[in-house]
Amino acid sequence: MFLDPQKLNEYSPAEVLDAASRGHLGLDHRFLRALLDRKDEALPAAIEFSRRDRSEDAVDLAPELIAIFRYWKAPEGIPFLIEYIKEDPENIPDEAIEAVVESGPATLEPLLDLYGQVGESESGEVAFILANLGVKDERILNILLDRVEFDLSDTALLLSMYGDVSARQALEEAAADLGPGDAELKEEVAEAIEALSSGTPPDKPDHEPFDIWALYPDAVDLPIDLLDEDERSELLDHPLPSVRAAAANSFFNQELTPEERKKLLKLAQSDPETNVRARAWEALMNATAETEVVEAMLSALRDGSLTNEERAGLIVGLAPEADRNEVRQAIAALYEVPEARAKALEAMWRSVHPSFRDYFPKHLDDADVEVRRGAVWGVGYYGLRSELDRVRELLQHEELRSDALFAYTLALPVEISRGRVKGILARIEKDAHGLSEMEEELVKAALDERLMLAGKEPVFGQALD
Repeated sequence: MFLDPQKLNEYSPAEVLDAASRGHLGLDHRFLRALLDRKDEALPAAIEFSRRDRSEDAVDLAPELIAIFRYWKAPEGIPFLIEYIKEDPENIPDEAIEAVVESGPATLEPLLDLYGQVGESESGEVAFILANLGVKDERILNILLDRVEFDLSDTALLLSMYGDVSARQALEEAAADLGPGDAELKEEVAEAIEALSSGTPPDKPDHEPFDIWALYPDAVDLPIDLLDEDERSELLDHPLPSVRAAAANSFFNQELTPEERKKLLKLAQSDPETNVRARAWEALMNATAETEVVEAMLSALRDGSLTNEERAGLIVGLAPEADRNEVRQAIAALYEVPEARAKALEAMWRSVHPSFRDYFPKHLDDADVEVRRGAVWGVGYYGLRSELDRVRELLQHEELRSDALFAYTLALPVEISRGRVKGILARIEKDAHGLSEMEEELVKAALDERLMLAGKEPVFGQALD
């Protein structure tokens, strides 16, 4: 069920949480108000939701539950916080630590129980929380003292945070056993001993009052990319134009079912909103082999009353038909419109028609980043090796690095074969001064794309959409 974000108070908090977990509702101030303004009804719903199996949810609402329980200062949320920490006690987000610490004494017993369940090597974060809980308890002190031998550096800091002077003797004894090569560790322990002796633990950073509203935007679009095809198809009939446009855009560069093709063509021809029509025309790009579709697109192309926005979407959708004179002429004409030039360049590189080969180099330094992006992709798909040095420079450009990586991979002057791609990947990683995990996947997709363009089977998986 896709809820109207402007009317969330008409739905129960349980329905709001369920919709958000399915990706049927954006996480923004409207979502928060529908819960926070109705605490008496929403707190039980949030508790119940936190207990259910959420492993198959499209959207993990754990961060939202942490923030909401923290905002409410609700002790009822402590069991969820403890279970959340238990899932990965070595990697606890700061937000979860702060939520537990702010819950104070009410979390002591469950934290002690949790500490006893996890191994010593995994319990450092839990020990940190206990040391900062602001509760004096002999069991906490004993836990910290037991950790002195296991990790002296970390435990010295935790004991100074905990602030019990009786821990001084244990630290002094540990320091006495350190050798000449442990100068840095000796200094750390000495600082902890000094803090305990003074009776004043190290200064802790001042924390601003928790502001849940600052964590979320006023309004956000649906996370459509998380939805399955049936759900996205359903959104093509959504009452909000922005949602219909986003749903149409989600089908771009995908193979369409007959039903999806029919719905997108109807949107393109009759939706009252220009942006929706433009995105629907684009989404039909892979359906131009269908006579009904291509005839409708060509008929629209001949309509002189189209806005530049709609014409741009239409021309990108018609890129596979660039062998037609009127399509090429329309692309070239759109290129002359400054505000539509980025879309014209996109249509050009997607068409890979040889007549557009010389358009791209002149825009690699364009002031408009979207125009530059189109130029970069053009260099890649047209294999413009003379421009590789300029594309390599863009590997240092924050906004265009991913585009430049893909283009650089496509245009690199190397013989492409299934046996050579791993060596090419290593070379690109070197030229790019390292690749993140996501960037490596992008380069692999580009290499597969290059193999398929050469009529060969991919190595790593599927080409990038």
